[in-house]
Amino acid sequence: METDPSMYLKELGLSEYEAHAYACLLQRGISTAQEISDGADVPQPRVYDALDDLSQKGFVDIQPGRPKKFGPVDPETAIERFCEFKQRQYDEELSRMQLLGERLADAVDDETAPTERSEICWTYSDRHRILEKLSELTTAATAEIRMITTPVSFERILNHHVEELTRKAETGTTIQAVVSEGQTIEPAVYDRAEEIMDIRRVETIEGRIYLYDNAHVLVAFAATNANGYVGVSTTSDTLYRTQSQLFDLLWENGRKTVPRPVETVQRGDDVA
Repeated sequence: METDPSMYLKELGLSEYEAHAYACLLQRGISTAQEISDGADVPQPRVYDALDDLSQKGFVDIQPGRPKKFGPVDPETAIERFCEFKQRQYDEELSRMQLLGERLADAVDDETAPTERSEICWTYSDRHRILEKLSELTTAATAEIRMITTPVSFERILNHHVEELTRKAETGTTIQAVVSEGQTIEPAVYDRAEEIMDIRRVETIEGRIYLYDNAHVLVAFAATNANGYVGVSTTSDTLYRTQSQLFDLLWENGRKTVPRPVETVQRGDDVA
C-alpha cells in the first residue's frame, strides 16, 4: 500500500493545507496556485497562505510571474531548511524569554513594583534558592524531568541532586538532559548521569530551562543583580508547551557523545 506523504508532513508540524499542497507539488512539479488548489483540494482563498508558509519553512520555491508559479524543494533539502527554520524560531524564542526574565527581575527589584506576586509565578535572585527550588521540583516529579543546561550547571545539579534523581529514575520517571558542548563534563559525573538519564549534547546553549511533569517550568540565567543570578518558575501550561517544543527541537538535533578526558580549566561560577 502506498503511503501518503502528507501524513509525515503533518507529523513534522505542517498544517493540513500545507501538507496537502506540498504533497501535490511533489506529484505535479511546478504548478500555479490554482492548479495546486484543484489538485490538493485546498480552498483557493487558503492556498496562497499555505504556499507562502511553505516557502518560509523551506519546502517551496516561488517563481515570479503572471501567474506566479511554485516549485517543490526536494524532500532532503526541504527538511534541512525546515530544521534551520525551527532553529531560528528557537533562538528567537529563547532570546525573548531571556529578555522577559530580565525585565521581570528589574520589576521585582523596583520599589514601585506591586507587592503582591502572581500565584503561578515565583522569582529567585540567589543561586542557592534556585538549587533548592530545583530540588523541590525533582522531589515532586512523577513522570518526566527535562533539562536544557550548561556543563557547569549540569555538574552542579548532579552534585546536589544525584540521589534524588537516582530514586526518580528507579521509580520510572523519565529524565532527559540537553547539555551544551562549551565545556567538558567530568567523566565520573557523566558516567553517573548516564546511569539515570538520557543525555544529548548541542553546540550552543545560553539559557537554562528545566521542565517537570507537563506542569512546571524553571528558567535560570545570569543577571546583573547583587547575587548575579535570577530564576523564574511558573506553572503556566502555555509556557510549558512552548519550552517543551524547544526541548524537542534541541533533542532531535543533539547528539550523544562520550566525554573527553578532563583538562585543567579555570571555571567561573555558573547559575544552576
